[in-house]
Amino acid sequence: MVYEQFARGTSLSHSGRAADCLEVANLIRKNEHRRYARQPLTARLRVLWEDADGQSRVCTADLVNISIEGMKILVDVQMAPRTYVTVNDRKCGLMGRGSVRYCRFEKGKYAVGLEFSGGTGWHAASDS
Repeated sequence: MVYEQFARGTSLSHSGRAADCLEVANLIRKNEHRRYARQPLTARLRVLWEDADGQSRVCTADLVNISIEGMKILVDVQMAPRTYVTVNDRKCGLMGRGSVRYCRFEKGKYAVGLEFSGGTGWHAASDS
C-alpha cells in the first residue's frame, strides 16, 4: 500500500507511522540510476590521477564491482569528487579515463565510485 501511495505521489505524512516513512526512504534508495548493472569482480588495479595541487598520484586499488561504464574501488587515500583518474590493466581488460562520482570512508578504506563515459573496456562474460 505504501508503495502504491508513493508511486501515485500521495502524501504519506498523514499516516504518522515511522515504518511508512522508512519504507519510502528504502524505496528511494533502492531505485537504481545506473545505465548498466554492476557485476562483482575482484582484482588489484593501479589508478593514476592528479591531486588538487596538480601532483601526479598513483595508488593500488581493490576492484569491488564493475559495469560497462563504471566501477567501485577501495583505496587507502581520499579522492575528491569530479577528479579524473586513469585505469589501465591489460590482464583484466580494463582501461580508460573516468571521473570520481563519490568517495566515502567505509570499513577502514575509501570506497570510490568511478564513471567512465568512454567505457571501462570490460564486458560481461555473457556478452563475449
